Amino acid sequence: MLVWAAMPLGLLQLASALEQAGHTVKIADMGAYRLSDADLISIIQKENPKYVGITATTSVIKKAIALARLVKQIDASIKVIIGGAHATYLPEEVISDEAVDFLVLGEGELTLCELIDCLSKEPDKIGQVKGICYKNDDQVIFTEKRELIKDLDTLPFSAWHLIDLGLYYHPLCRSRRFATIVTSRGCPSRCTFCSRGVFLNHYRARSAKSVLAEIEMLVLRFAVKEIHFIDDNFSLGRRHVEEICQGIIAKGWKIKWAAPNGVRADTIDEDLLKLMKQSGCYSLSFGVESGNQKTLDYIKKGITVNNIREAFRLCHKYGIETVAFIIIGLPNEDKKDINQTLRFLKEIKADIVDAHILIPLPGTELYRELDSKGYIIEKDWDKYVFNGFPVYKTDHLSPLEIDDEFRRIRLQYHLRPSYILSRLAQIRSWREVRNNFKGLLALLKQKS
Repeated sequence: MLVWAAMPLGLLQLASALEQAGHTVKIADMGAYRLSDADLISIIQKENPKYVGITATTSVIKKAIALARLVKQIDASIKVIIGGAHATYLPEEVISDEAVDFLVLGEGELTLCELIDCLSKEPDKIGQVKGICYKNDDQVIFTEKRELIKDLDTLPFSAWHLIDLGLYYHPLCRSRRFATIVTSRGCPSRCTFCSRGVFLNHYRARSAKSVLAEIEMLVLRFAVKEIHFIDDNFSLGRRHVEEICQGIIAKGWKIKWAAPNGVRADTIDEDLLKLMKQSGCYSLSFGVESGNQKTLDYIKKGITVNNIREAFRLCHKYGIETVAFIIIGLPNEDKKDINQTLRFLKEIKADIVDAHILIPLPGTELYRELDSKGYIIEKDWDKYVFNGFPVYKTDHLSPLEIDDEFRRIRLQYHLRPSYILSRLAQIRSWREVRNNFKGLLALLKQKS
């Protein structure tokens, strides 16, 4: 069964680092494999691990803690380690649960390997491991901060052999078998809605040689036909992208690729797009966020509406699909501003509008702004999910009004006859028929 689930790239990278250090690792991707708590109990009883690591974003942190408690019920001697952005931003909250033994704060590969080695060999020296948080009786201990990994090429490739690639699916996919790759970490942009707790603002790129070697492994060993580059900003290092594209062309791989996490409009020009297209690029996602320049300035996006217009014009010229990420409910916007964004989307003719209600994630500037005004209505992290009901209000809109605007924008953009005809004209395979039909069903369900 195909499951629309993100590949657990963070876990795969941690697993490969642990394997390189000599440890035996298993991955249980509960989302993609549809694992129940009972399934997890069976896996733990069978594998009998000494350590269980759980990665969690804000929206699933409560589930992560519930799983930690479940692990302890099975065997109280198992050490439970939690990592990810939420634990990094709110460590005291997460470590306070008695089922959680350690937190890995920030970038995890070196920290986790050192933590496991220390627990296995010299547990009395645990305080010397950088980048962790743990409890000593009733005291919460933070060790020295871990510096970022300077050379990403020193890390092994993701442990692809630990998952079944055939189970994963992404709505953009044009091939049956795909894989996700990160070619860089960190983004120097200062967008106020973005969480940067793990990789921070310091941009670091793998060498093109390393990236191409991993692609070659995926193509030859795992029969991958499509790559999704999911960097925070894939196009930030121009020479880096050019070398990857030139390498794909030189190797003669007939693969397709996309950048579904987003690229900045001001990094795209005609020469780069031509090279991207030649190397197999079929889709680029852009962080448009809003069609209002005042809003782009307010959220410190650092681009202009003219940058966006030109990037979309060039993508249309070279037949590259465009996805526009839009945030509904930004604190400075009223309904007139949101209408302006709708008009702008129609002007630039985005192939897909991926609109989302703002999620004010802990640690972000927008969260602090809304919280200081008393506008955060809900702090149940289970509700901090994509397209869930808004957990906040603004000076201009109530939570219900934000939700209504979100639904209205999606429907009014995608259900226009001209848009539907345009999408039909672009269909080139039965896979694209299926993907478009699923999207239509989702919109019609929303309308009802």
